[in-house]
Amino acid sequence: MSKCWRASQPASTPTERSLILDLALALAEDRRRDITRKTKNGLEAARKRGRVGGRRPVVDDDKRAAILARRARGESIRTIAAGVNLSIGVVHKTLGDAQPEE
Repeated sequence: MSKCWRASQPASTPTERSLILDLALALAEDRRRDITRKTKNGLEAARKRGRVGGRRPVVDDDKRAAILARRARGESIRTIAAGVNLSIGVVHKTLGDAQPEE
C-alpha cells in the first residue's frame, strides 16, 4: 500500500505558511513606515536648524550670465561647456531653464 503525498502532509501546512508570511509582511511594512517617519522627522528638524538637503548648485549667477551671454553670441553648447568648465548637460539645463524667462 503506497501513501498518497497529500496524506503525508499535515493538514494545516498551507495555513501556517500563510500566517507566517502574513506576519513577516506586516512586520516589514511596519518597519518601512518607521523608517519613513524617522526620515521625514529628521529632514524637518534639519530644515528648522537651517540645513537644506541636496547637492549645492554648480552654476552661480556669474556662470549663468556667462553661459547666456556666450549662447547669445552664437557659441555652441560644447564650446560654452569647455569655456566655463562645466558639463554639456549642465550648460544645456541652464539654457533650458532660462528659456521661459526670456
